[in-house]
Amino acid sequence: MKNFGKNLKVQPKKRELNEKDTFIDLIDIFDNCNNRTEELEGNFMFNISSYDEPFYIMIENLFLLHYGEWKTDIILWWIYDRFDEEGNISPIDFNDHDTNTQEEVLVETPEQLWNFLKRIDKLKK
Repeated sequence: MKNFGKNLKVQPKKRELNEKDTFIDLIDIFDNCNNRTEELEGNFMFNISSYDEPFYIMIENLFLLHYGEWKTDIILWWIYDRFDEEGNISPIDFNDHDTNTQEEVLVETPEQLWNFLKRIDKLKK
């Protein structure tokens, strides 16, 4: 362990990220990692899920700690299950109990996911 990190070069970020930018970057990276895992298994029959699973669990638990169960369920649905069998993005059935309205919300990007979660925050207040 004497030489641990000897070749590690840590460079500071060029700009400070706010919570929204950090969330969008994290969701992008998480989604790309999940897509990579699925592509390796689907196209090359190369299963790395036993390697990736602990990282996914760690990320999912950090979401749970920060955003709570309800929002984490939405985030994980977006990462793992947003596409239907034809490859189309499924909408979220959004029920606003305050106004007694229901709508389908299409969440296609991490930024739209952020905005949807913020919309939920406004309802809770």
